[in-house]
Amino acid sequence: MMFTYSGIILILAFLLVTYLMSAYEKMFDWGKTFEDYCLMYKDVFNPIVVRLSIIIILSIEITLSTLIGIAVYDIISVQSLLYAQYAFVLSGFLIIILLVGLRIVKDYSGSSGLGIYLIISMIGLFWSQYI
Repeated sequence: MMFTYSGIILILAFLLVTYLMSAYEKMFDWGKTFEDYCLMYKDVFNPIVVRLSIIIILSIEITLSTLIGIAVYDIISVQSLLYAQYAFVLSGFLIIILLVGLRIVKDYSGSSGLGIYLIISMIGLFWSQYI
């Protein structure tokens, strides 16, 4: 294997840290997370919809973190990139969901900051398709 897959593994590690820490913060500081999201979306959604959206995002982040872990294991053990490609696609999907939410409340600086994560996910996807 040497260094053939090291770039993809590094991208996956970056995304794993990103999504795992985000999920951890949402789970173990639920009150503050819920309060912040309610404040952000107070003119758009009621608290029930905000709570449901946090749960959906948290579920995707946990699923994605697990998938990334499986992908890294799969790359190291059998040198297969299938799960990595699934992880990159799901990562892009999650970023688009977050982007829509930020655009609804007109948080343009926050939504522009998400662009780098989408670019990183798409670079990983394209790279994994061409090895």
